[in-house]
Amino acid sequence: MTDEPDDYKDFILSADKRALMRQLKSDIKTPLVSAQNLVNVLIMMQSPTAGVQKKMDSGELYAPDMLEEIGGLMNQVFDVIDFYRSVLDED
Repeated sequence: MTDEPDDYKDFILSADKRALMRQLKSDIKTPLVSAQNLVNVLIMMQSPTAGVQKKMDSGELYAPDMLEEIGGLMNQVFDVIDFYRSVLDED
């Protein structure tokens, strides 16, 4: 899939349903699953095991960075939804 907005717009308008669903899975589901995984790690950090605590102490698991990443993933999904909506509303 190309990152060019006009090519992407043409794809959305001309793609068959299966191709469009595959693209939506990539554009929306994948970042949401990543965000969900980060939320699960944040939950584990509330009552950490020894291994999780060690990663927290070393800075490998740092909640503020994880929250920022979740926000970025959510914004990515919202941007995709807005783009699809604008393309389909023009049609």
